[in-house]
Amino acid sequence: MRFYKNDMSFYKNCYKEMKLFNKWTYKKIKIKDFSLSQYIFMNYEFGDFIPHSKGKFGNAAFAKSKCSIIERFINSLMQQGRNSGKKIKAINIVKKAFSLINQKTNINPIQVLVTAIENCSPIEDSLSLGQKISNKRVSVDVSPYRRISQAIYMIAVGIKKASFKSEKSISDCICEEILNAYKKSSSRYLIIIISYGIRKKEEIERVAELSR
Repeated sequence: MRFYKNDMSFYKNCYKEMKLFNKWTYKKIKIKDFSLSQYIFMNYEFGDFIPHSKGKFGNAAFAKSKCSIIERFINSLMQQGRNSGKKIKAINIVKKAFSLINQKTNINPIQVLVTAIENCSPIEDSLSLGQKISNKRVSVDVSPYRRISQAIYMIAVGIKKASFKSEKSISDCICEEILNAYKKSSSRYLIIIISYGIRKKEEIERVAELSR
């Protein structure tokens, strides 16, 4: 039996659905914030078996909006010196962390990560305007592209601070930080705030509120 290149039905049957790590589907992922829906990218048709794009989204401006949100999160864990370049190690760590999230919540970990990023993304920020003599801070709205970048960065920093000189493995720290951000385990009236990403988001918005 011969198959021709123009016969697309053959290819569609072969690649019906590829799941992340052959476990979790990209379908039925809900994004509550409509402004972020265009920038949280997921390939719904085939998905990414292993989130690795070989750095092709790193050069062009705003190209990260077409990069998988899972890969952007993995790349953020490789920042700061000694962690850079260890992509396979970072992928295996996130794979183990996603398994822990699925065991604790029985929810698709992709959905948990997307909701955590939504909760940690600041809506407004403060900006300094003027010269040295007359310099003042002004409250400004944050673009959706920057909101996602800031949220991923703050979650990654919280994971690194929690795992540094700790008995817990980094997979456990990733699981705890993402779950705390998912549940919004924070309030400005509490003395102890569990999620680092939520705490930094509220701090940024508090400074912006005072600068109005």
